[in-house]
Amino acid sequence: MLTEIILDSLEKLKQERTSAAVYHLLVGKRSSQTLQDAHIYRLTGYFGIAKGMEKQAFDEEIEKLVSKDYLLQRGDRAVVTQEGMDFLKKSEFKGLLQHYNGLHYDRASDLFYERLSLFIQTAANIKRGNHRFIPVSENQEVLRWMKNYYATTRHRLQESLDQLYDELLVFLNRLPEQHAEIFVKRLSGYSHFGLSKVQLAAFYHLDKYEFLVLYQLILHRLLTYVIYDSTPTPTLALFAKGLVKEVFLTDSARKTNDLLKQGRSVEEICRIRKLKESTVHDHLIEIAYAHPRFPLNNYVSSEAVSEIGKQIERLESRKLKDIKQALDDRYSYLQIRLVMAVYRAGWQKGVEQ
Repeated sequence: MLTEIILDSLEKLKQERTSAAVYHLLVGKRSSQTLQDAHIYRLTGYFGIAKGMEKQAFDEEIEKLVSKDYLLQRGDRAVVTQEGMDFLKKSEFKGLLQHYNGLHYDRASDLFYERLSLFIQTAANIKRGNHRFIPVSENQEVLRWMKNYYATTRHRLQESLDQLYDELLVFLNRLPEQHAEIFVKRLSGYSHFGLSKVQLAAFYHLDKYEFLVLYQLILHRLLTYVIYDSTPTPTLALFAKGLVKEVFLTDSARKTNDLLKQGRSVEEICRIRKLKESTVHDHLIEIAYAHPRFPLNNYVSSEAVSEIGKQIERLESRKLKDIKQALDDRYSYLQIRLVMAVYRAGWQKGVEQ
């Protein structure tokens, strides 16, 4: 599946970014540039799905795809060949790529699974009278959450386990058989430890990064099932509570956004935070992509938004210089980037606010 993800990403980038941009996306680099690229090229789903992947391993994947004639290397950029497009089109995994939701579930998917697996292990052991076992998670945040959650469910453990079983069974029946097996084999219970990711990768003869993106796919599908599916999942929902943020911003952009909410101007923010104007402008773009209520008209008039938007659609280009020239240089790069962000993110309603 990693092959399909890389090919799909490079095809969407259309040589407007280097191959390294895909690497930064997959490992979840928390920079304004990576976040903006994820939005511009509609690659938000892949954000952070291969955390920990080494750059050398990524470069080897690129070389492998070049040797298969799926890619053509041009300097630091890569072009997806017709062979690569044909492979992607025919791949059995292509339909599964839509289930990735990396930017929205960043950090949440792993925490959700840790809470869930720790509770299942805890409840299974205590039901059998075993109060001394090695927890599957050493994450202090998860252990604290578990302590509080256990206090509220200790008198109805069997009921909670039964409800989890019923809700998970519906989800697992929707997955390909191998994916359902992987999920189950990871779980620990009474006198039984689930398999590690390394063990599972070896069991299914998968490269560790190939397994990593597959594993994230399963967790993303589970979170989507819990949060957005119409099937009631009241028990599973308790494990996801508070984990998924509505708006994802880098820490620095979030601080800028807090000052904007206080009514501070860009100039004031630069002075308060001792940042360059270009950096704060990058934060504005990041916020515009992420926030459906971004106040675009504070920076671009309604008439200008309409005119810039029409040029973006007419040119079908992401090249700012081309758009700026087509508008006779009457608008700044910041104004064009903001309109592009709102349009690309699908927040057009925000234009009228």
